[in-house]
Amino acid sequence: CTWGGSDNRVRRAKHAGSWYDDDPSELRAEVQRLLGAEYAEGATKNPSLKAVIAPHAGLRFSGSVAARVYACLDATAIRRIFLLGPSHHTYIAGCGIPGEAVTAYATPLGDLPLDVDTLAELRRSGAFSALPMSVDEAEHSIEMQLPFLAEILNSPLNGGSPAMLVPLLVGQVGPEEEAKYGRLLAPYLQEE
Repeated sequence: CTWGGSDNRVRRAKHAGSWYDDDPSELRAEVQRLLGAEYAEGATKNPSLKAVIAPHAGLRFSGSVAARVYACLDATAIRRIFLLGPSHHTYIAGCGIPGEAVTAYATPLGDLPLDVDTLAELRRSGAFSALPMSVDEAEHSIEMQLPFLAEILNSPLNGGSPAMLVPLLVGQVGPEEEAKYGRLLAPYLQEE
């Protein structure tokens, strides 16, 4: 099963059913179990958290490590999430962002809206290539973060966080490009 619409506005969850469960009830139970284990071990939400690094392997391989990171997120303090993931399947010079028409990323736990205004600003910088939907959907690194984010952001306990995503697929970048992207993204980190 592939989650998401057939139009070009919603990126489908192409790895649901292989890298993680495609049944919403089963996936929610697994994500809640993983997060619950971390809370039981003492993980606490940190409203001042600015960045995390999480693995992007299949849920059964790296879910417990990812849960440790996501258990620290305070969804009530988040309005925008930059997701950076490496490109494994396609050569990208620099970084790529979803095509202009894409407004959400689908998961079995509900769609996650993109911050289309921030993506438009990044697009205007000329530093980001537009990802064809097929390239975006073939890549798993960003998608593997989405079940945790959907569970946390869409939880009634968080009041249905208004946080939006800014996905960035990282391709070939050297030190000069890394510095350029750092300068482009730094103002967003400072305003949060």
